[in-house]
Amino acid sequence: MIRAVVVIIGTGLIGTVSLALAAPASTRSVAVGPSLRFGAQTTWAPPGRRPLSDARAASLVVHHRELRPGNARANAYVPSAAQLRAFHSARDQYGVVDQGVREFRYVTGRSGLRHPSTDDLIQWVAHKWGIPEDWIRAQLAQESWWRQNDLGDEATVSARWYRRYPKQARRSHNRVFSSMGISQVKWIPDGSEDPGSEPLRWKSTAFALDLYAAKVRFFYNGDCSWCGAGYSRGQAWNSIGGWYEPTPWNNSGQHWYITQVKGYLAGRVWARPGF
Repeated sequence: MIRAVVVIIGTGLIGTVSLALAAPASTRSVAVGPSLRFGAQTTWAPPGRRPLSDARAASLVVHHRELRPGNARANAYVPSAAQLRAFHSARDQYGVVDQGVREFRYVTGRSGLRHPSTDDLIQWVAHKWGIPEDWIRAQLAQESWWRQNDLGDEATVSARWYRRYPKQARRSHNRVFSSMGISQVKWIPDGSEDPGSEPLRWKSTAFALDLYAAKVRFFYNGDCSWCGAGYSRGQAWNSIGGWYEPTPWNNSGQHWYITQVKGYLAGRVWARPGF
């Protein structure tokens, strides 16, 4: 198969070359410079495609150096069978969550990678779920600057709820951070937000990424029955924005968030010195 491929050389020159490709174009790029390589996940897999197995996705990862040494412990954390059972049996007001969000059935947080860097795990979920890896890199810059110990969405809760949050998420006077981790998974004790994700959302970088990517694909696959007017499968940018604010679909919060992520993507902020 012959395809014209955009090539970026150094910092400014752009051109095209024709390459004979032996594998699908969705997983190929040109190995020119440190940011492009053969095997990169550069496009969205078609709506409805099942995720790759954990092992198959891991086999496509090319090791990148660690930009966030503070993530090392969480990067190495492998969810236990009991923790995954708790997640997959978790319920919200409508029933078992991974029956309503079928993509959650494939969430494991088990990359199988040895000593993975944060970027290695980003590549892993990009391949597993068929999401362009640079889009994920940009979105995680918006969410946490790639820091697994990041905290967000401060709120006041009851004293009973306060005790259920991990110590690092508690502030004084029953104030807590309800969102945690590299992808800022939000958890509320009543099951209204990502039930079953505590404590894996902050203990395991791979789990936090796997859950996030599964939910983005839930929107992209067209599986959201409650997203409302204007929603349909295959809406890439709105699926990214759905992680932030899915309802009503195409809302102003989504638009603001998408603009932020697009800015980080255009500037490739993760590749800049000092990131």
